[in-house]
Amino acid sequence: MPDGLDDLLGDNGSTDNPGQGSGGGGLRKQLEDALAREKALNERLDRMATAERSRNIDALFAKHAVPELARDLFPADTEPTDEAVTALVEKYGSLWGASAQAATTTPADQAATSAAQRLSAQAAPPPVTPMTEDEVRARLNATQTKDEFMAALAELSAAGV
Repeated sequence: MPDGLDDLLGDNGSTDNPGQGSGGGGLRKQLEDALAREKALNERLDRMATAERSRNIDALFAKHAVPELARDLFPADTEPTDEAVTALVEKYGSLWGASAQAATTTPADQAATSAAQRLSAQAAPPPVTPMTEDEVRARLNATQTKDEFMAALAELSAAGV
């Protein structure tokens, strides 16, 4: 972390600023713990999304009798929907002797899929906007209570500071 932030959090070992020397290291630890938890949760979310995508592709491939080797032909950036797998079979089905069937996704299934896609799009972390050291200092100095300070730490954590 920048030297000024070390001074702000009191982790520089100096006693020039009474009241900050010993407590600041605890704040740094809390901030680092919060950042580590956020990173772990984001990694877990990514693993869960990958597993769900794999399950959806497996189910759709089984429904359309697409062989396992054709999985590599399915575009990685395409949502696994009935229509997408039908398009895959239309394009490459002749390789394994299959002809495309009409997609049989019900309107309720389509609505559920689009709702899940909207939810997963919202779950993505917000873009990181770098903050300057002065902005961080100003945000932390503006706090008056412990709750405000913890909220500021959460905001800074979400901003990637």
